[in-house]
Amino acid sequence: MISKQDLLKKILPKAPLFAEVLFTLLAFLTMAVLSFVFMNTIVHGHLIRNTETVLSFQRSGVENRMFEYSTVLDISSWRICEMILNGANAKDVQNYLDGISTQYSSNEKYSMFFNGFAGYFETLPGGPVFLSGLNRNHPKTFDPSEHPWYKEAISAHWGIAETLVYEDIVTKEAILVYSRCIFDDEDRRLGVVCLRINVSALGREVIETSLAQGGYGMILSRDLVMIAHPSNDFVGKYIDDIHTLLYLKEDFIKGREVSESHMVSYREESSIAFFRKLSNGWYLGLVTPKGPYYQSVTSMTLILSALGVILAVVLIFILIRIDSARSKSDTESRHKSAFLANMSHEIRTPMNAIIGMTTIGKAASESSRKDYCFTKIQDASKHLLGVINDILDMSKIEAGKLELSSIEFNFRHIVQRAVDIMNFRIDEKRQNFYLQIDNDIPQTIIADDQRFTQVVTNLLGNAVKFTPEEGSISLDAISLGEENGLYRIQISVSDTGIGITKEQMDKLFNSFHQAETSTTRKFGGTGLGLSISKSIIDLMGGDITVSSEPGNGSTFSFTMLVKKGTKETQELYDAKLSSKMTKQDIALFEGKQIMLAEDMEINREIVLTMFEPLKLKIDCAENGMEAVRKFCSAPDKYEVIFMDVHMPELDGYEATRRIRSFEKGLGKQKWKPHNRVPVIAMTANVFKEDIEKCLESGMDDHLGKPLDFDVVIEKLRIHLS
Repeated sequence: MISKQDLLKKILPKAPLFAEVLFTLLAFLTMAVLSFVFMNTIVHGHLIRNTETVLSFQRSGVENRMFEYSTVLDISSWRICEMILNGANAKDVQNYLDGISTQYSSNEKYSMFFNGFAGYFETLPGGPVFLSGLNRNHPKTFDPSEHPWYKEAISAHWGIAETLVYEDIVTKEAILVYSRCIFDDEDRRLGVVCLRINVSALGREVIETSLAQGGYGMILSRDLVMIAHPSNDFVGKYIDDIHTLLYLKEDFIKGREVSESHMVSYREESSIAFFRKLSNGWYLGLVTPKGPYYQSVTSMTLILSALGVILAVVLIFILIRIDSARSKSDTESRHKSAFLANMSHEIRTPMNAIIGMTTIGKAASESSRKDYCFTKIQDASKHLLGVINDILDMSKIEAGKLELSSIEFNFRHIVQRAVDIMNFRIDEKRQNFYLQIDNDIPQTIIADDQRFTQVVTNLLGNAVKFTPEEGSISLDAISLGEENGLYRIQISVSDTGIGITKEQMDKLFNSFHQAETSTTRKFGGTGLGLSISKSIIDLMGGDITVSSEPGNGSTFSFTMLVKKGTKETQELYDAKLSSKMTKQDIALFEGKQIMLAEDMEINREIVLTMFEPLKLKIDCAENGMEAVRKFCSAPDKYEVIFMDVHMPELDGYEATRRIRSFEKGLGKQKWKPHNRVPVIAMTANVFKEDIEKCLESGMDDHLGKPLDFDVVIEKLRIHLS
């Protein structure tokens, strides 16, 4: 059962995250609502504008056609009037009516609307006569003077009359008739000419006008009779008989335009209607169902809402990741703070030993006492150098600059060297050590011998550190077989030490972590060794694992992929394996002239003292300028130049460049067979890019500070032999 206090401890640190998540959800919910309102407004406005455009276009189309019909009638009536005034008879007029009727009925533009010309002529020879184009046969009882087109033309006098829509007596189609009276010069009526228009064709264009799926158009006459409608059941009906439009009757009677009126369509669909009044008093209407109208808005809203949900989830995920990263960063910061405290302790402890033993040694009168102090100073210095190297390695790893430098070496010898390094500590604790190397492992391999040794010594060092006195430690190396020309080797270091819990193992290989925060206080060390080792093994194409139980010891195992070496390289390596100074070295070095370019007096003193047993002749230069001057004055004098990199007046890089430039200017006749003096960098800059920079400036080799006497001997062998 979790107590209230424990629950609060878990919830309170997450309160800012909960607030951020809640704010994000509310923000996206608000966005969805506002998006719906905004999109609804946009689509609604777009629908209105689109409807106005379509209505304007259709109105212009209908009115233009009506104007064309009236123009055609006007021209034709004047022509007939001229014919009658010039003495034409009924046959002449009939021929003309047949001709122009045929002309327009065969014209693709007018054929679907044109219903023929006709006229009632009262002054032609033979009395009043009704003439019709297109060979229409009217009933014998047909009296033109009783028809609307005649009566309205009489009323219009000189103007063009437009009838209401009615059924044609011959074709039984709904027609609209334009008619006009013709007069002589004394204003005596000669007759009435008319043009019949097929209303169904005109209405068909309007009906097919659609704003959305299921939309349609319609036309109401000026007396509110349906002229055109998708359903023939409504055509010819008065508005009082059309319940879907009855509620708009008052608007139509008052001549008002109807915008966005909600109605139920003839398909029983909830729709929106728009009506515009035409110049002749008709009403042009467009109807669109609400379903498609709102569906577009709904679809957009759903899409935006879905997108909002996705974005909200992604953002919440990012917030959780950021919170996790922040928590991790805070944890890492605490670990780094603890690490810095441990480093302070780890650095100050050997420094205290160095300073303290130096003070004791200076005051001691007995040589044995002084030797004891020097031994402790040496041990403390090596420990301090190891701490510094770990810190530098960790800096490389965090900067992504840790790289391997592979060479060919004897595998067994390197393993033995790592064991030899730890032997004195094993002996101090009277521990039992067992070494076993699989015979299937190649004698020589190609890998980074220094990094391999670093990992092995780190694992052995931990095993020795955490195993009590008279405990047991074993190192096993086995071959896991060959993969595409590469050998996979597994190294296991087992001990009977204190062991590790599961929780401790989960963070064991993390940077700045140790199994317990008090480990450094109890056992010493930087806490970086396993993290560095894991990074090295990753670069070697392997993996590092641990199995352990508290109180029952631990086993650390790592694998690596390596290439098989050659026997010749083994023999060469065996010849150089021991870099201890020999009598042959003294014979080789004795009397050789070298130059030491070093600005620090203490460093010059250390090198001079270190080289004293070698019986070398040494010239010192306190800066780069002096080194160049001495070399140029006697270029064939020096066998080797040890060049510090950081010096006043002229640094080691530029000094080397000037020496190389001077050598090129001497010519082959005045120069030694090897054509250049070896220059060895001597610097505390030990990163790979630092070594490459030295070589690029013209140097031949590199020595890292603090100087290792055995390494110095090896470099001298190479460049003086």
